[in-house]
Amino acid sequence: MPQTNELKRLRCYEMFSQSTGVEIRSAIKTSEEHGQITERSGRIHLRFFKLTPKTKPEDVTQIRFICEPDEAFGLSLLIQQVTNCSVPCKEKLNPHKFFSGELGEETVTTLSVEKWERGGKSGFAMTVGRGKDFISVPVPLSKLLFAGEFLRAISTEQSWVERPEKKTSSVNH
Repeated sequence: MPQTNELKRLRCYEMFSQSTGVEIRSAIKTSEEHGQITERSGRIHLRFFKLTPKTKPEDVTQIRFICEPDEAFGLSLLIQQVTNCSVPCKEKLNPHKFFSGELGEETVTTLSVEKWERGGKSGFAMTVGRGKDFISVPVPLSKLLFAGEFLRAISTEQSWVERPEKKTSSVNH
């Protein structure tokens, strides 16, 4: 008898180039205190990845960038701005910084959208960078515009928060 997997529908958009890709989907940020979930809120998850196998064990094959809803909306506006530009240009979101490791090293992740022109050819790309690692996804205009519209829609959809209800005692007289 064939095994049936329960399928779960996710709002997701993927763009691919010859050797890289980016997946855009909804995500959830969970906050905990003393092992108890105190809050959940909507986020937008961008996962940039390479389609080529690692050549060295330390090679980075994917970089994740998690946006707050208004940040994803801002990214949609940057895409619109870059695609409307008549000359090569590059726009970046504010970098994400976090501290990790025993020494508390700072890690900076950047996300940019660009219109490029080289050797008589032109196109568009979304690029993520973390430290010395970068993954660039060159895409046609229509796919980048669709990604911008998808980010705009999902950003408002992911503007939510779940918190425990405050129970108030009411005294009836």
